[in-house]
Amino acid sequence: MLTPLNDSIVLENLLLLAQGEVQRELTPMQSIISNPFLPLVGFVFIYYYTFLQPERKKKREDTLMKSQMKKNDRIITVGGIHGTLVSVPADSDVVTIRLDESGATKIKINRSAVVTVINEKSSGGEN
Repeated sequence: MLTPLNDSIVLENLLLLAQGEVQRELTPMQSIISNPFLPLVGFVFIYYYTFLQPERKKKREDTLMKSQMKKNDRIITVGGIHGTLVSVPADSDVVTIRLDESGATKIKINRSAVVTVINEKSSGGEN
């Protein structure tokens, strides 16, 4: 039979056991996983490699393509105009393209309006 003295001893022992469970130490991996900022860091990482990194790569390739344009390259503009580069000054943002084979029709466009450069080597020598 339990007496009041035994009841208090049992309660003290239970409290000590409960406190011992709360005070146990986490391993380094458990402390990292239980960090509330881990999901936020994960989302930022996923966002960067899903959206920002491909956009940077595309912009870098576009800049490289436009810097390597040279005379007689065939191009397509943003408006869908097909032509051949006649004048590509390195220090200017404006290039001149020829629209027909006779060379009678030429227009000046901004370098930023060029979407695609078709080199004679990559097109297989088509006319």
